[in-house]
Amino acid sequence: MIEHHADFAVPISHRLWMETTVDHPDADGRIRGFAIALGWWVDPGQTDPKEATGTLYLIVDERGGPPRWIAEGNIRASRLLQTD
Repeated sequence: MIEHHADFAVPISHRLWMETTVDHPDADGRIRGFAIALGWWVDPGQTDPKEATGTLYLIVDERGGPPRWIAEGNIRASRLLQTD
């Protein structure tokens, strides 16, 4: 599994539930939980640092462990939950 990192990130203020295609390293199944940040990285060779190379979500898995950056292409499903 590739360890992603974000060069830039912003917090997600809504309850965004995400399911991924990435295996959880410490538990059975895939990483799933709430996204707490939206991030992007920039290719070091790129001339304009404002042009994102890829988009990531920082997800806190419901089964514990540290939050993990997950690439947008590895998101299987997402839903925005109502807040009361």
